[in-house]
Amino acid sequence: MNIEYELDTMTMHAESRANFSRIISENQFLPDLIQVIQQSSAYRLKAIVALEFYARDHWEEVKNYSEEIIEISTKITSETEKRCISKLMEKISEFQYKDPDFKLPQQSLEQMASVCFDWLLTDSKIATKAFSMQSLFYLGYKIDWIHTELKAYLERNLAYQSAGFKSRGTKILKKLR
Repeated sequence: MNIEYELDTMTMHAESRANFSRIISENQFLPDLIQVIQQSSAYRLKAIVALEFYARDHWEEVKNYSEEIIEISTKITSETEKRCISKLMEKISEFQYKDPDFKLPQQSLEQMASVCFDWLLTDSKIATKAFSMQSLFYLGYKIDWIHTELKAYLERNLAYQSAGFKSRGTKILKKLR
């Protein structure tokens, strides 16, 4: 069985992604999926979408690839890829915050913070910004300057953003005060 063939036949419909998720699990294709994403192949977009869907039910397995996911985040450009990876990075940062046994190197945390601030400050879509904001909130417990910067950014920009941004931003801002 070939991962690229399976990605080629996968559609973006939930049923197709669920079927692909089952194939990943049954054939232990997660390392292959990560490799496809890292190689920036023609299958990267579908592979990232599949990884995000797979992570919903297999987080314990996916979190072992946290450093790779963070590294991948520095190389993606499409909004769909950003949204999927930002959702995974939110989960990674949440585990980093809540689970004392889950520790990432400081360099990875700083790299994730840099990417999240970049997505927050640029023209990324609201979903990507919301996941990035939440990631930064969690990362602020590991990197001391983040909460100060995030709070200042939200206080300055919250009034000019969409309803979705305001909702998430207001919740985070209340926790930062």
